[in-house]
Amino acid sequence: MKEAILKIVNGLHILLMELAKLFILAMILIIFANVVLRYVFNSGILWSEEVALLLAVWFIFISMGLGIKQKLNIVINLVPRDKIPLWLNKGLDLLTEIIVIFVGIIMIVYGARLVGFTMTSIMPATKWPAGILYVVVPFAGLITTLEAILHIVGWDSYDRNVDEYLAGARRLKDLFGGKHG
Repeated sequence: MKEAILKIVNGLHILLMELAKLFILAMILIIFANVVLRYVFNSGILWSEEVALLLAVWFIFISMGLGIKQKLNIVINLVPRDKIPLWLNKGLDLLTEIIVIFVGIIMIVYGARLVGFTMTSIMPATKWPAGILYVVVPFAGLITTLEAILHIVGWDSYDRNVDEYLAGARRLKDLFGGKHG
């Protein structure tokens, strides 16, 4: 059971990484095309700013979910960890994960409310519901909460190949023995 859950979680990490790459690339291309069109041809893409904003927001929140896996959340150490007892270090680590879970739950609850409030608003250029800008917030809260729970129960989702891929040291096809990618 544990192995299956961790395999699903690692698959989710790979999917999120690919989405993040796609979103940042699309954002760069849209902004670049708009700048070229605006300054070279004196006409821009009307919807470019809204779509670039949407892609930026989604990229940021997806990246946040990936960062929690790697424990890249901000932590302030007032005392060097090697100067305090191991039991206190473990207690502080647990407290950190509980705070991360709390933040994740807040993101789920209030992110869902935000989506509900903004779905009736329409973005002017694209005519899309403004709520799609925020749909990623509860999803990122779910990923954040899941990762913190996995850290607490000791289910390390570490997989050398997956983590090397997430760090940019491997290609997607390397994860699947060259079958995909």
